[in-house]
Amino acid sequence: MVPGTPEENQPPPPPPPPSFTPPPTAAPPMSNVTRYLCAAAYLDSEFRDKVLAESLQDDYRAVAPSYGGFDIGPVIHHCRRSRTVLVVRDIAISLLLFIGIFVQPLPTFTVLVFLLPFVLLTARRVRKGPWILRALLWGFAVYTAFYLIVLVIGSFALQVLLPGLFPIGSSGRGIGLGFPFIALATLLVAIGYRIATYLTLAGSLRPGSPEPVVPPTQLRTARRMDYVRRAQWGNITMYANEDAFMGAGGIERVWSIAVELDRVRSEDPTSRRRERAPVGIDPVDLHAYIRDRLIEMRDQVLRPNESIQRLDIGDHVVTRGIFTVADWRGHGQQGSVAHPMIDRSTGRPRHLATPEEIAAIIRHPQGGVRYYQRVTISGSGQEIRDTNGALVAPAEDQEALTSAFIYLAVEGRMLYTQFVVTVLPPAHPLYHVIDLLPAMTVPRIAWEAVKVLKLQLLRDVLAAPFRLGRLAWQEVREALVARDPARYLVYPYGARLSVRELGASPDLQTYIQILDTAKYTKLIEQRLTEAVLDYLEERDVDTGAYRLQAASVISVGAGGTFSGSVSFGSHSSATVTNTHRKDPR
Repeated sequence: MVPGTPEENQPPPPPPPPSFTPPPTAAPPMSNVTRYLCAAAYLDSEFRDKVLAESLQDDYRAVAPSYGGFDIGPVIHHCRRSRTVLVVRDIAISLLLFIGIFVQPLPTFTVLVFLLPFVLLTARRVRKGPWILRALLWGFAVYTAFYLIVLVIGSFALQVLLPGLFPIGSSGRGIGLGFPFIALATLLVAIGYRIATYLTLAGSLRPGSPEPVVPPTQLRTARRMDYVRRAQWGNITMYANEDAFMGAGGIERVWSIAVELDRVRSEDPTSRRRERAPVGIDPVDLHAYIRDRLIEMRDQVLRPNESIQRLDIGDHVVTRGIFTVADWRGHGQQGSVAHPMIDRSTGRPRHLATPEEIAAIIRHPQGGVRYYQRVTISGSGQEIRDTNGALVAPAEDQEALTSAFIYLAVEGRMLYTQFVVTVLPPAHPLYHVIDLLPAMTVPRIAWEAVKVLKLQLLRDVLAAPFRLGRLAWQEVREALVARDPARYLVYPYGARLSVRELGASPDLQTYIQILDTAKYTKLIEQRLTEAVLDYLEERDVDTGAYRLQAASVISVGAGGTFSGSVSFGSHSSATVTNTHRKDPR
């Protein structure tokens, strides 16, 4: 190359492409509670139907928040997969019954009559109804079973003893051979489906299984799934059933304290001096002060094993999800504008509030939207090691979730503090079977699949055509009725249920979980109380009334007993007596 020529100024050629493509990043493993609720998609048809209806039926419905490492995305994926496999099973069973009705109607109708009482016995209303109804159904079931046995045996006997009278292909022979074929074929399809389901549970949902990464093929479903995945981690809860703490479990404890802000501290114990103007307290600043004190429980401890590593603090903005156009008409405008809680570009409920919006909500306690500071402690345990670093006990997931919601309002020259504790139990014990299946052999898994279901196998056979008809009607109705909030004056945007709560056990499963809930409730409320007291004292607000109320609500709620005189503060005293001992929860 000659210097100074154009070739000298050309950039160097690009490097050759790499000889291999880096492998994609492996999906993270699902949390235990996520795996259990994925299993519920196959083990609990009512759970599956409610999840799909809540999550995918309405594109404009808000999403309940997810706490404690739970992810709703894999659960919806397995619910859709379970429904697809279920449809294939019901089509196979329905085809067998359809063929049986035209080829051998008498044996087919006999099978259906035989299954009817057993199917009714699986209904929840029958199981919880009067015992006389169950006794009658069992009597009918025994009678039909005895009748079919006699009919089949008699039919075979007549064909063997009198072959000329009952030739091959006659109706009498049809009863003898048709019934076993139809009954066994449909039952084998139901059993095969259940065994395949349990093999899926033992494989794709074993401990440590990664999250499924198969995207939906339909564009509408893919968009909805993307919104649901993002909205579950948001800080706005838009509810439809008056449950402002949806997704966090049931309310276990509530208390509130109200104190005047126009009383200042005085060195004179007899003085009750008041200010003409109340002491200026910014609730936003108070929330930040409390947040810092709570974070210290996790991040500023003397030793790592003393840290509450599972403590998570977040924002919780709540609002009712039913909006009327007249509620947000602009002043002086002819038409209506979009509600601030609805995204103008997509028309869907918003799931993230900005810091500026949160500060405005905190400072306006009489508004329609409320802010809580949320403190959540999940059930994932901490491993135990001795001074030499040897493992004493591995980390154990207790699954239970304890959440505390803190509300502060400066209103009417008063400071109002509200404390709400919710407890979310572990996943239902039925779903924990996925932890046991991977260690079993295939024959043992097949036996477990059949043993657990019992009469439900017979219900699967009889209800197959009805399930197909119902599913077809739902698909047609959803296709014909397009949901468009712009066509309504009032539209229900709010979430109706939490998938995590739907799959939860009715109660805590161990007494250790109950005691842990009481422990973390006590730690959070004591830290909260001391933080509020320190904040008020730094601003020369008299804290005697607050200490008195705090001592009363904490001692009563914790089950403690006070007798005699107990002093609170340097210039105040009180007597608190509690003779009723309550459950630690």
